[in-house]
Amino acid sequence: MTYPTTAPSVSRSQARASVWAFLDVGANANANADTAPGLTGPAGLRLDTVSADRLIRRGIPSRVVSPLGEFLGLAKGTLAAYLDLDRSTASRRAAKDQVLPTHAAEGVVRFLELDQMACDTFESEADASRWLRQPHPMLDGETPLETAKTGYGAQRVKDILLAIKYGGVV
Repeated sequence: MTYPTTAPSVSRSQARASVWAFLDVGANANANADTAPGLTGPAGLRLDTVSADRLIRRGIPSRVVSPLGEFLGLAKGTLAAYLDLDRSTASRRAAKDQVLPTHAAEGVVRFLELDQMACDTFESEADASRWLRQPHPMLDGETPLETAKTGYGAQRVKDILLAIKYGGVV
């Protein structure tokens, strides 16, 4: 099933900066951005697996859903579904300034990681964003973002991205 996408109302870089601001990774990001594996945020901040785990355990604000949707080019309801949240529940949590449930917080980090991998693979944010939102035959016609709703699905997407980048077999 393919969900509708939406054109971002703000630039992708502005939405990305908003997402990272909600994550408040300044104190949690690895200081050595040149050598640490992980997610890259604005100003070269990197979020390694230890920092990501701490961030998820600390809690990711529900208000991140809206800018993350703008960043990924997805409607808020679509992203809520990808995070296994009811849209009204996500809105209610955001209004009360509550954190996301752990499974949804993991999804936020997972989508950021996949976006980073796609950008590294395609060397263009526009191409990466387009690829993540288009149905793919190796994913049974689902989009990479839709497939990445689970950890195992995300691994399938990563395998494809690595094969594209390095010319391997999937």
